[in-house]
Amino acid sequence: MYSLNPLTAHYLEPKKNPLTIKLYHGSVTQKDPALLGFDLITCIELIEHLKADDLLDFQKVLFGFMTPLCVIISTPNVEFNILFPNRTGFRHPDHKFEWNRKEFQSWAMEIAECYNYTVEFTGVGTPPKDAINVGFCSQIAVFNRNYKESEESLKSKMECKSAYKTVHHVVYPSLQDEKYLKLAVLKVALLNASYIKEDFLQKWLNKEDDSDTDLMETRPEPCVNQKQTLHTKNEETTEPFLQDNAVYIPLQKLLSIPKVKELCGNIDILRNILNREATLSSDGTAIVYAVDLENHF
Repeated sequence: MYSLNPLTAHYLEPKKNPLTIKLYHGSVTQKDPALLGFDLITCIELIEHLKADDLLDFQKVLFGFMTPLCVIISTPNVEFNILFPNRTGFRHPDHKFEWNRKEFQSWAMEIAECYNYTVEFTGVGTPPKDAINVGFCSQIAVFNRNYKESEESLKSKMECKSAYKTVHHVVYPSLQDEKYLKLAVLKVALLNASYIKEDFLQKWLNKEDDSDTDLMETRPEPCVNQKQTLHTKNEETTEPFLQDNAVYIPLQKLLSIPKVKELCGNIDILRNILNREATLSSDGTAIVYAVDLENHF
């Protein structure tokens, strides 16, 4: 059961949508409120393991009590068995029956009519071209509910006594959890801010070197304040700038990065998350990195 637990990768890269997995122990012939409210229920190679009485109880529980929006049921197609070499009897010793396509479809259509579902048929395991008439290896019925269940009906069912035992319950990390959202934003935003800062400083140094070379060729006098005047703050800028030996990375610049935009949505959320984890400007519009321009490189 522990193979259901999240891996390290799930914590490093949480998914956008939440995921909760509960593993129950119980019988498909018993009602339990824990099984209510599902959009989809699948029963893969299940029904052939049930005795006739249990099969009847199963369909009452599934379609009469659980009433999911969609049900997918698969079962072996006995017509396909002739293609198995040296095969006699059922495919598994625990099988109570194996139906042909007509039997399965008749059973499924009777259920659909009784419980107000529509049903379509398909399968998996295509036969060879010279035996295409035997149908799929496993036949599948896809049921879709034709009605909307009332709140009163669902509430009444919830009062049913529990019959299942919960043996495992795990919640995967997701970006819906504020803790994981904050970690994801910090990881992406601060990493990109660092890249932007280093790229800016490298370009700044190259520009200053070019400027100093031009000045040396035309004017032998030193220009003491040149480095302080090449880059000044523009109130409307979304680009990084240098001011008072500090590099400013506007939050608007970070928000233009698709992943940051996807995680935060707006600048206020980004600012709130960064507020305690990074040094922000006095007006809260930029991350501030103090730099020693003489010794940075």
